[in-house]
Amino acid sequence: MTIQSISQFDILPSSRMERIGEYAESRFAWEKLNMRLKAIHHVEFTVRNLDKLENFAKDFGLVAVERSDERLIMRTRGGDSYCYVANKGDGNRLLAVGFEVEDETSLDEAIQRHGARDLGAMPFGGGRGVALSDPDGNEIVLMYGVKRRKSEASYPELLINTPFQKQRFGHSQYPRETGPAQLWRLGHVGLFVKSFAATAKWYGDVLGLIGSDIYHIPGQPQVQIVGFFRLDRGDEYVDHHALAFMQDDRGGCHHISFEAQDFEAQNRTHRYLARKEYESIWGVGRHPHGSHVFDVWRSPDGARFETFSDTDLFRASDGTNYHDISTITLDEWVDDGPERYFA
Repeated sequence: MTIQSISQFDILPSSRMERIGEYAESRFAWEKLNMRLKAIHHVEFTVRNLDKLENFAKDFGLVAVERSDERLIMRTRGGDSYCYVANKGDGNRLLAVGFEVEDETSLDEAIQRHGARDLGAMPFGGGRGVALSDPDGNEIVLMYGVKRRKSEASYPELLINTPFQKQRFGHSQYPRETGPAQLWRLGHVGLFVKSFAATAKWYGDVLGLIGSDIYHIPGQPQVQIVGFFRLDRGDEYVDHHALAFMQDDRGGCHHISFEAQDFEAQNRTHRYLARKEYESIWGVGRHPHGSHVFDVWRSPDGARFETFSDTDLFRASDGTNYHDISTITLDEWVDDGPERYFA
């Protein structure tokens, strides 16, 4: 990541830092209860070449649900009716990120308090939706009543022998094929944002997201430029982040990430994708914050597709950690610089 001059960054006032970092009792806690997100659900893109994208996405591990000359809809094996939508267009760009909400009143609340547009019945997967626009103009779709499928069978869990605990006796590790990943859900999305301060404020105030780890310019904790934000589900443990924000004038999507069963599955799919001569961006590695094992690949439309496994879980009360960005490494397993991850 190229760090611009400090004068180009928005400065987040201390009051806003407290708002992001603390699960406050007060008006903000009340606001969160009125917009209770259940889970991230899908992403939607425009792409130039649906055929190439479909071939890559299938090799990556997504399953086609519907395909026409103008649209491709795909799902994971984890029970979602869909999680990825690609529309044929004249460019490659993010159109929308979708979330499921806890109840239908949250949709009405979004309309009444935040000016959301009522989408009515969703065209695919059932349910009703409304749409908001974040500070960068990304469409945020909130949905209730979306249909689910029966989750498919997974691999047998790995039996790991360590110096301190033995689980596998008299046989080898369960065999697995080398091929497309078995993906179980869309886990998170990374966004380039033009103003971290404005974005953090909007997602905190409107969707109730909570910062898990936030990076600031060296020596200036009020100048924050990268953050990982989780859903507020009260005392329920949730993923370390559902959205990540990285201040960058380009805007748009940095990456989309799907959960694989474990690091074994990720490494086998890495080998398969390398044989197919797709472009590996980074991985297999482990991030320091979120702690998940990751593997990032470039799709034909230029997007970054990631598998992840073994992520940290947080509650609302677990607070926010702040870090000097100069102390951060992107991968705990290698010393490579971050340039190719953000190119």
